[in-house]
Amino acid sequence: MKAIRVNEWGKAVQLEDVPQPTPADDEVLVRVHAASINPFDAAVVAGYVAFMAAVPMTVGTDFAGEVVEAGKDVTHVKPGDEVYGLSILHSGTFAEYTTPKAHEVALKPRSLDYVQAAAIPLAATAAWQTLFDTAQLKNGERLLIQGVGGSVGTYALQFAKSAGAYVYGTDIPERRDLVNGMGLDCYVNHKQERVQDIVRDVDAVLDLVGGDRVQESYSVLRRGGRYVGTLALEMPQEEPERLGIHSYGFGAQPKAELLAKFADLVDTGQLRVIVNRTFPLEQAAEAMDFRGKTPVPGKVVLTIIP
Repeated sequence: MKAIRVNEWGKAVQLEDVPQPTPADDEVLVRVHAASINPFDAAVVAGYVAFMAAVPMTVGTDFAGEVVEAGKDVTHVKPGDEVYGLSILHSGTFAEYTTPKAHEVALKPRSLDYVQAAAIPLAATAAWQTLFDTAQLKNGERLLIQGVGGSVGTYALQFAKSAGAYVYGTDIPERRDLVNGMGLDCYVNHKQERVQDIVRDVDAVLDLVGGDRVQESYSVLRRGGRYVGTLALEMPQEEPERLGIHSYGFGAQPKAELLAKFADLVDTGQLRVIVNRTFPLEQAAEAMDFRGKTPVPGKVVLTIIP
């Protein structure tokens, strides 16, 4: 089968012919129709997760496609089902076939095609788990999302508004109209405005940017407030303890039940999915480069098997 591979950390990905995988008892063989690109995939190629993986490996996390075969321990999907999901450092998805674990796959939203469905799994999972499992966001609380116009940010915004939160958000001007249309309460143009001049004493911050945004986020949290950063699994604790706040790192945990929830939200009109553009599998390197540079919101998706 055709697959996008990384053979050396930090080097360009390559389209190669590799053997089709065989599913284990707790896995599903999926014929991949589409796979979206996440910042995490670029981080994998760059070698930032070399302590968790080894090269050569097939790249990719999100997928949408059709079940070809299900292992004997898999009961919630069967051959012929249209599914979607995420496989984190297990079975790369930028390929014609992938073998996610049972808990990494669910029936895709009925109302979406494969390209749109592939734009959901990792970003929506990260958004949900950071807000509700880690930050414990509650109705009536005030939340700041750093990078609200990105893929995780737009899902987090929708989830937070549905939960009854007041949401501030920072991002570039090109994404302002989109997030305002999704119900953002207060947009901050980070290129022209100081967050500290507009945002004060929020209950929680979801930081999807990192760098100098960490200290900036700390400065606008109330005492006892919660900061969640998605660029590290753990955060240093000395400064948060001095400030009287809580600071958490994050790593997404795939759950079939959560994927099923997202599908229901989409099919009932409660969750919007934004796609920027598509590329064919053989242009994966160009697609990954485009994703890192485009100011236009929405996921970049690889089309694989029609």
